[in-house]
Amino acid sequence: MSPIPAVTIREMNPGDIEFAAALARAEGWSSESPDAFAAFLESDAAGCFIAEAGGERAGVCVAAAYGRNGFIGELIVSPRLRILGLGRQLFEKALGRLDAAGLENILLDGDLNAVPFYEAQGFRKICRSLRFRGRIAGKKHDHIRRLDPEDLEPLCALDRELFGDDRGFFLRRRAGRFPDLSLVSERGGRLSGWIMARPGGGLLAIGPWAALEPEDAGPLLEHLASEHKDEIFRVGVLEANAAAARRLRSWPGFEEGVFSWRMVRGPSGRLGDHPALYAIGSAAKG
Repeated sequence: MSPIPAVTIREMNPGDIEFAAALARAEGWSSESPDAFAAFLESDAAGCFIAEAGGERAGVCVAAAYGRNGFIGELIVSPRLRILGLGRQLFEKALGRLDAAGLENILLDGDLNAVPFYEAQGFRKICRSLRFRGRIAGKKHDHIRRLDPEDLEPLCALDRELFGDDRGFFLRRRAGRFPDLSLVSERGGRLSGWIMARPGGGLLAIGPWAALEPEDAGPLLEHLASEHKDEIFRVGVLEANAAAARRLRSWPGFEEGVFSWRMVRGPSGRLGDHPALYAIGSAAKG
């Protein structure tokens, strides 16, 4: 019988980014590119964890702390080493990190097979977190344009109000990294919506996508499609936003895939559920 390898959980470093992204690709999480993991590392390196078994890298997990809420995501373990319980240890490390920050609520998007485990840890279901992918016909709209640097602070202030916490780091980074994938709608000289995307795994991961006026939601996605005609879009939507789910289900070209469960441990599951938010930022950070 082979000896059980020693397990350690340590902080992620830049040299681990490609390993983490490769795990995500093997899991079928095509949108979780190296850039996605680099963003977590730049945001809070102390909240990014790597599991090692016998000195071999074996798993990853990240904990994103906002002002009052936290999010656990990217929990992946190499299949041949899952018997060692590394997923539980990574999860407990991430949960401990957020608990130490004194956050009111901790959320996650739980894969169906993992839901019983999360419920045993005190999490409860909020709603289904849906996934759509496909191509749509693009169309340009006069009141939609590229995001300008001077838009960022007003956009972040509006997003804090809608999202329910401050995720400005990720919004500013997304806009800086992918300016051609960041659009805003403008009415009467004021922002009325925005849509951002990032490339990964041969598609564009859409989100956040917000529209203060419902009539701006569709044009934002159509305008983005007009500038990226050959791209496949991937969109995550909370089913609690019935209008967003209904729109994507009825849109020619989109197919609905396997869902996960948005879950929370804490008194409020309202993070990101505003009706003006048509797509989540990502399954790993809300």
